[in-house]
Amino acid sequence: MLSTPPALIAVGPVEPPLLAAWVRHYRHLGVERFLISFHFPEDVTDTRRHERQAASREPGVIPTGTSTGPWHEHTNTQIRDALRRPAGPG
Repeated sequence: MLSTPPALIAVGPVEPPLLAAWVRHYRHLGVERFLISFHFPEDVTDTRRHERQAASREPGVIPTGTSTGPWHEHTNTQIRDALRRPAGPG
């Protein structure tokens, strides 16, 4: 048995109401630690980026990383792997 519950990792962005519901759902299931990273296409404005990141902070989830640029087949894998390192075992 793990002494610390594993972290839930995710790649965003999603609409703020969906993100809030997602966090509530997993907290209800006992998840205490969230690692989330955002990827934004180049055409997303700074304002929208900041709104999405602020929406994650409202339920207490601090974004771990942000990337910007075109979405490639390997983008999700790279971001996920970068989040797994701080997540630790589990």
